[in-house]
Amino acid sequence: MSQKRVFDRYPCELVVTVSQGDVEFTGIANNVSLGGMHIKALDKVEFQSKVSVRFELPDLKTDATIEGIARWVTPDGFGVQFGALKPLYVWALHRYFKRIAPSGEEE
Repeated sequence: MSQKRVFDRYPCELVVTVSQGDVEFTGIANNVSLGGMHIKALDKVEFQSKVSVRFELPDLKTDATIEGIARWVTPDGFGVQFGALKPLYVWALHRYFKRIAPSGEEE
């Protein structure tokens, strides 16, 4: 049985700053949805750890900062499931998604 995602993924190349406790590092999100994002980074996070991701969206005057959980970890990066999104971030993400096409990748 095929697993259907709740939210479409959209390919991107967003520079993100990841914070985990007192540690902060930069990575590149290569896909994003309303549910989360995949981040490629040299720095690692632990599975199920709480993280905060900060990134720029074109229609916002300040960076979006979203809390989340590392739901899977690979040698080259990790997937973050977003927590509750502010309505402003939902609006800005939808506007961003209109500029790009959904990804067909299944990770």
